[in-house]
Amino acid sequence: MRLFLLLLCLPLYLFADETKSYKAIEIPSFLISHDSENFNVKKITLGALPLYNDALHYQGVQVSDFSYSSNDWSKSSTQVNYINKSINKKDYIGYSVNLGVKNLDHHNLATADINYGIKLGETTASEVFFNRDYVETVNSLNGGIYYNYYGASIQQEFLNRFTLIGLIAQHQFSDDNTRNHVRARLIYDILPEYGINLQLRHRRFTNSDDPKGNYFNPDQYFEDMLAVGYRKRIEGWMFSSLVGMGKQKINGDKMTDTMLIEAEVTSPLVNRFYLNSKAGYNESAGFNGPDYRYQYIQANLIFNF
Repeated sequence: MRLFLLLLCLPLYLFADETKSYKAIEIPSFLISHDSENFNVKKITLGALPLYNDALHYQGVQVSDFSYSSNDWSKSSTQVNYINKSINKKDYIGYSVNLGVKNLDHHNLATADINYGIKLGETTASEVFFNRDYVETVNSLNGGIYYNYYGASIQQEFLNRFTLIGLIAQHQFSDDNTRNHVRARLIYDILPEYGINLQLRHRRFTNSDDPKGNYFNPDQYFEDMLAVGYRKRIEGWMFSSLVGMGKQKINGDKMTDTMLIEAEVTSPLVNRFYLNSKAGYNESAGFNGPDYRYQYIQANLIFNF
């Protein structure tokens, strides 16, 4: 573990003289979630960011504590990460790298959360991503089940107010299951001066194997949703939200309702304090049927000096 921590910190010293930067700390960040199956997650993160230009450009180290609980069951884990973020303020294209190790039941898992975006033209952008972590369900955490999730998306703006986003991805689970994903969004800026848009959203996935109850895993799943989005910058603060209603189909079952509500607030990027806060509520399908409910709240607070 000590060697791993030294390797995580090494890039901070290698590039310390190349970029004029401040110092910053996360004080702290947190995530709290709860679902209708009474599964709860609490995550608290402390971070040191010795190379900090603004909220879109920094390097540092994070330490996170996870608490999982469900009825009379509970489990905890810790994670240490090296983080490197560089995002263009104009079009929000860039990269975010989060590499670490997560300890669960005295076993260490190398984790990753990597996103890399590139501008392909004036109206076209693409992103590739890779994630690796434990599956957060009771059975999966008891069995140490983890996943590798990777894929790519492409975004195309056309006809002035329309944007089309497509994604293909794959989950490779350590229990030998493979899940293939396809997602698409068509966005129309119906009232751009007010930050209001309409979205048609589609997602589907298929699974190759039965994971024996480790997580929700139908052979086939798809969802179509109509949503209203809002995104507006007011005096440096960014406010965004999404409210959607849809229909889902699980295997050969009949269509059922889904719902998605999300909200996000972000403070100005250049400030002594930086705040990013999100909250969401989702109704979809789960272990016990089509009326699974999930809610979360999270906040990231950075103080630079």
